[in-house]
Amino acid sequence: MNKIEKLNNFISDSPQGTIFTTPEWLEAVAPGKWEYLTVESEDSIKICMPIILSKKLGITQCNMPPFTQSLGILFPSGEGKYAEILTRNTNTTLELISKIPRYSYFRQRLHPSLSNWLPFYWSGYSQSTRYTYIIEDLQDIDNVWKEFRSNIRQEIRKATKSIVINQKEDFDALKYCIKSTYDRQEKTGFDFRTLERIFITCNELNCGKIFLAKNKEDDICGAIYLVWDEKSAYYIAGGSPKEVRTSGAMPLLLWEAIKFSSSVTRQFNFEGSMIQSIERFFRGFGGRQVPYLEIKKTDSIFISLYENLFNK
Repeated sequence: MNKIEKLNNFISDSPQGTIFTTPEWLEAVAPGKWEYLTVESEDSIKICMPIILSKKLGITQCNMPPFTQSLGILFPSGEGKYAEILTRNTNTTLELISKIPRYSYFRQRLHPSLSNWLPFYWSGYSQSTRYTYIIEDLQDIDNVWKEFRSNIRQEIRKATKSIVINQKEDFDALKYCIKSTYDRQEKTGFDFRTLERIFITCNELNCGKIFLAKNKEDDICGAIYLVWDEKSAYYIAGGSPKEVRTSGAMPLLLWEAIKFSSSVTRQFNFEGSMIQSIERFFRGFGGRQVPYLEIKKTDSIFISLYENLFNK
C-alpha cells in the first residue's frame, strides 16, 4: 500500500475525514501547494493534518483554501475511555504541532466535531469561533420539512407554482447566477477558476451537482452548487439574478438539494456564514447551529496590523 492509499483509508475512517481533506479536493483548490503532516507508528497513522502552502509578497503562509469549510486535524476512529482518548489525542496533537514549519501566517479551521484546542493554546496559537448550520439526520425527510420556519415553507410552496428545478451540469448558468448576486451586492473577486476546478473534479468523482431554477418563461431564477461525501452534503455556492430574487427560487433550490442529499448521504451542512443576512436565511431551515474553531498564529507584524485594521 502506497502513502496516498494509506492516507485515503485513514481519511475515510476518521470522524473528521471529509471531501475537503481528500487529495482530489486539495489539488482542485490549491494545485501543487498541498501536503499532509502526519504522526505515524510502524503500521498506522496516529494523526494527520492536510495543509496548503503558499508565498505572497515574500510572506510564507499556511492558510485555508477557498470553498473549504474545514481542514485541521484528523484523528483515527477508536473506542475506549474518554480520558484515555483525550490524553492520546492531546499528546499526538502536540507532537503534530511540533512538526508544523515556522510560517509567517498560519490559519486552519477545525472540523465541527473538535472542541479541544488546548494543545494549540499551549503552543502559542489563538482561536476564534465560527458557526454553521447542520441538518443532522436526513433519514426522515418529512420531519426535516416540519423543522423549517413557516416563512421558508411558505416561500417554497409559492415558488413551486411558477419555478421548476433541474439538476443540470451547467457551470455557465451557475456562474451567471453567482455573478449576478455579486454585482447586486457591489462585490468583486469571486474565485470562479477554483470553483470550476472543483466542479470538474467532483463530476469525475460523482460527488457534485448543480441545481438550476427556471420559471415558465425559461428565465434562470437561481442556481446552487452542492458537493457530498459519505458523511454529509455541503452547500458550496449559489446565487440568483436581481430581477427574480423574490421569486422564492433560493429556498426551493435548497429544499430540492436537501431532498437529493437524503438519497446520497446522512447530513446537510449549510457551510455557515458569519454574515448576518446569510446566517438568518440558513437558520430558517431548521438545522442545528454548530460551532467550529479557527486556529491562527501570526509571526508577521505586517499581517497582524492588517488584520487589526481591516478584519474587525
